[in-house]
Amino acid sequence: MEKQKKVSKAKQRIVDNYERQKADFEQRGYKEYSEVFSAAKANAMVFVTSFPVALILILIWVLTDRGPIWTADLNFILVLALVLVTAYIHEVLHGVGWCLGTKEKWRSIYIGMMWSSLTPYCHCKEPLEPGKYLFGCMLPGTLLGLGIYVAAFVTGSNFLLWVSLFNVLAAGGDLLIAWYARKYRAGYVLDHPTECGFVIFQK
Repeated sequence: MEKQKKVSKAKQRIVDNYERQKADFEQRGYKEYSEVFSAAKANAMVFVTSFPVALILILIWVLTDRGPIWTADLNFILVLALVLVTAYIHEVLHGVGWCLGTKEKWRSIYIGMMWSSLTPYCHCKEPLEPGKYLFGCMLPGTLLGLGIYVAAFVTGSNFLLWVSLFNVLAAGGDLLIAWYARKYRAGYVLDHPTECGFVIFQK
């Protein structure tokens, strides 16, 4: 018999909450549309979603002659350390964006860690309108990717340039989710508790 993975109590509460809300929507006659995909697909789609964006930003940097992309004094270890810090901030920003559209505000946000891959994640426990879900989805990449890029561009700092590029790449999965979410104008979005993506319910 295949050994089942242990689930923390906090994670189980999130899954149970998701299942209750899903059952409630189905009982009220809503039709379910699933936009869920694996983490492997999300990582692979980085080459389709955020990688081209990073290349465009590099091209803009070069064409406008903002300075060298790489220099001997560039502390790349510090760059990577800051990227790790912003990985957690990235999830907090998801929560900030989503809690603006919830009734319970920050109490509806759960930020945890997938210890198997040492990856932080954010989950919204309340249903959200599609536009509000999309806003929270795009907020981290906009602020940490494009926002830091603007700071790098203004200052000519290749240190900030690399931090911004890594954060753009980190938003690849978010861009994929946003691509699926863009076509919905009405309904209620449930953030999936265990997979990348969401389920939306419409009448």
